[in-house]
Amino acid sequence: MKNILLVILTIFTGLQVFAQENGITIIQACGDPSYDYSKKANLFKGEDYIHKLVHKKAQPKEGFDVFFKNLNTNIKDDLEDKIKRPLTLKDIVIKIRFVVEKDGSLTNMTTIEDKFDLANEVFKIIKEKSKWKPAELENKIVRMYFTLPIRIPVN
Repeated sequence: MKNILLVILTIFTGLQVFAQENGITIIQACGDPSYDYSKKANLFKGEDYIHKLVHKKAQPKEGFDVFFKNLNTNIKDDLEDKIKRPLTLKDIVIKIRFVVEKDGSLTNMTTIEDKFDLANEVFKIIKEKSKWKPAELENKIVRMYFTLPIRIPVN
């Protein structure tokens, strides 16, 4: 009985030795500059590939603090009449996803969450009134998907 258990345990333990990695299994969103990702998989699937995980994320040129401050001001000014009153909510939450291109322009906006049909107007404000730094992967400028949750205070 002990021999059978030992054989079964050896077989199951040995199976993990033959496991393979297919592509990249874990990459942190911020990336690790000292890790050589080129050993894992072909990260560059062409010039038009849109990345989700990169070493250096795309970001507004003025930084996120100033970006969100300006965005809230612009939304309040431009969309005040489109926000229907009275609302019992404290905040309106909108989630949009877009591509930050290699030149810092924004394209391919999609709406993830928007209960008040404000996402298109918000995207126009973001596109017109902010400049973006593109993402980098292995010191090369790449296209990147960016998901942006926006919280608009109602009061």
